[in-house]
Amino acid sequence: MLKYALGATGIGLIALIMGEVIIPQQAAAISLYSITDLGSLNPTATGFDASSAAYGINNAGQVVGNSILPSTDVFRSNAFRTAPNSAINPATDDLGTLGGNSSTGYAINDFGQVVGESKKSVYGSDYAFLWSDATGMQNLGTFGGEYSVASAINNLGQVVGSAETKEGDFHAFFYNGSGGLQDLTTFGGLSSARDINDSGQIVGSAQTQSGQNHPFLYSGSGGLQDLGTLGGDEGVASAINKLGQIVGSADTGGTFEPDDPKECPCNISHAFLYSGSGTLQDLGTLGGPNSDATDINDFGQVVGNAAYLKGSNVTVPFFYSDGKMSNLNDLIPANSGWLLGSADGINNSGQIVGTGTIQDPERNYPVHAFLLTPVLEPTSVPEPSIILASLTASAFGIVLSKKSKQQGKAKGIV
Repeated sequence: MLKYALGATGIGLIALIMGEVIIPQQAAAISLYSITDLGSLNPTATGFDASSAAYGINNAGQVVGNSILPSTDVFRSNAFRTAPNSAINPATDDLGTLGGNSSTGYAINDFGQVVGESKKSVYGSDYAFLWSDATGMQNLGTFGGEYSVASAINNLGQVVGSAETKEGDFHAFFYNGSGGLQDLTTFGGLSSARDINDSGQIVGSAQTQSGQNHPFLYSGSGGLQDLGTLGGDEGVASAINKLGQIVGSADTGGTFEPDDPKECPCNISHAFLYSGSGTLQDLGTLGGPNSDATDINDFGQVVGNAAYLKGSNVTVPFFYSDGKMSNLNDLIPANSGWLLGSADGINNSGQIVGTGTIQDPERNYPVHAFLLTPVLEPTSVPEPSIILASLTASAFGIVLSKKSKQQGKAKGIV
């Protein structure tokens, strides 16, 4: 599988080599989901020009992400926010930009406020934004550098992310609605904040004195807590729920031999769950070497992405609950026509958002944002998922998860 980043916010390009992609079936499905195609801001297009990606969802079922726009001059892709449990409406859901040609929404709170990143000029740098119905899109600025990203917002309107200093370093920030970004330099070294709950607890990744990036938990009363790893050097905390449960990924200290040497580095990294005391709980994988947890709801249900083939970093989206990790491709109807590629958000109703490929050659295999909704009485049970991906380089898609996109901008920060 070959992946090509286009450099525009939120959009990537994938060329799938012809062949058979085998998605392993779980022994028993935890639950079943209906799937909603969220469409795009370019609804009449096909293939890559119709691409969209979903990165966040609130408890009302509003979804945020990024979609390609119709354009005849430069490449354009904008952040979107849907109505509850609805597909993208180009007339009402386009959030615009800060003046450039792209923007991406990464998170949304229960009041519909959205945070993410946007360019101020065509192909310029990205800046953290806060969007609301009352004010539109606001530039949150930087620490004197040329880049920032807002990763999360809680129901108090408090925002966290990372921003570049004039020296070119990246520091975690906290924004409370006024007074500019607060530099969380008490962490020391480079840092990135990924999520914040309604108690003001912040998680992310911070550089230790030895130069390693470790997952952290920060609160005003408890200060900074290094959560450690699963035995290796690096890790990141990606999300925290209202109970203080934290998920992310961390190195195990092991390595693997890749089928393709170009896929190195070959460190093994697994999704973890931290429940407030003790050590990180290793959530495992779907059979491959690596996994990454991207979000957790208030009931402790986790979503993320995990490798399923030995010796390969190619991942599929997973759902984790009650000690079991399941491939989401096995929890949707077998005749859905979808190949789910990533899962990035889950709300307290168990709805999951992410990005996948619609297996329709007449539409040139468009990659769209999806919404999964649990169903109580499924009408069909998925058969073993053997999906023939007879795609050529004409099959385009969005392949970057929320976490990996933000990693790519942070110059080495996990």
